[in-house]
Amino acid sequence: MWGARYRGRTAMLIAFNGFLSIGFFGFSQWLPTLLAAQGATVAKSLGYAFVIAFAYPVSPLVAGLVADRIERKWLIVASAFGVALFGSAFAMSAQAPFVIAFGLLVTLSSTVLASNGTAYQSELFPTAIRGRALGFVHSIGRLTGAVSSFIVALLLERAGVSAVFALIGGSMLIVMLSIGAFGPRTNNRSLDDIPEEEADAAMPQRPARTLNVLPTRRS
Repeated sequence: MWGARYRGRTAMLIAFNGFLSIGFFGFSQWLPTLLAAQGATVAKSLGYAFVIAFAYPVSPLVAGLVADRIERKWLIVASAFGVALFGSAFAMSAQAPFVIAFGLLVTLSSTVLASNGTAYQSELFPTAIRGRALGFVHSIGRLTGAVSSFIVALLLERAGVSAVFALIGGSMLIVMLSIGAFGPRTNNRSLDDIPEEEADAAMPQRPARTLNVLPTRRS
């Protein structure tokens, strides 16, 4: 995965997983606290979080319905944009119906993003290195997810909910750029053809060497 053929793809997925985890866990793990920071009581914040959590089992079904109809890389970009957009609206909402509605939309977008992201990554490496490569990039995501908890706590204490969603929005922007700019297309393509074709296209082509034929002497 660090050879010339695949190291660019590995770097892309490190960025994708690292910043995806910041956005995903920054919202899902901190939802009751974010609601309380917006002025909701403990009872109300837990109630809102309970309702919003219903989006988690529904979202993978939605992701499955559209996964093979829309090019996966663009579905990832669109769902990351949804997290940033609806997260900003959530941060500015004060009334319960809007808080719940935008919370549901953030959860839907983030779960569709994570579900399709998992499927997409498994298509980018050949079988010989697929397990090792995916294990490595996923571990980076879990590491940044753990570190993000401390960052979210610090931002929430010193700058409020808006700063937390600025972090989430910035993370989603990097997700969008990494996959949108550097991710290959995968829909309706043979699984083992994707890594080889795209990686070969990304490698610089060396000019063919010309052979100088020496004239033969006549006796």
